[in-house]
Amino acid sequence: MKNRTETLEFLRSYQTQLHEARLLSEQLRELEEVVTRITPYLNQGVQVVRGPNLHKLEQSVERLEALRGELAQKLDAVAQAQARVVVAIELLEDERTRQMMRARYLLGKTWVEIGQMLDMDERWLRRQHARALERICVEEAHPEA
Repeated sequence: MKNRTETLEFLRSYQTQLHEARLLSEQLRELEEVVTRITPYLNQGVQVVRGPNLHKLEQSVERLEALRGELAQKLDAVAQAQARVVVAIELLEDERTRQMMRARYLLGKTWVEIGQMLDMDERWLRRQHARALERICVEEAHPEA
């Protein structure tokens, strides 16, 4: 059995991976905008990019492809992390506790939001959460951990 800190880190791994994927996606979108603004001129045969600027465009296109590859890998990591967290949560016996843990670690809800969603007292949720952390079986959800 893992200690509390390791269990929390494991449960948060999905949201962490998701956040990183969103950041990569935003970088990709911004770079795509830059490249997209220039390429219509190139397609029309207009020589708007020459010399060092052409080299910068080539570097931008290369970076764009690299970011696409990084994002694809990150999305795979997101899916794997999500699957492991789902398994760990689904192994809990109590349905209300599973709902609470899904809301917290899969949907990223705050305790206040979860309390409203489940019509439960925040103090009760926190106590249930502490108990659930003791019962989460990280090893079954993630054998290589």
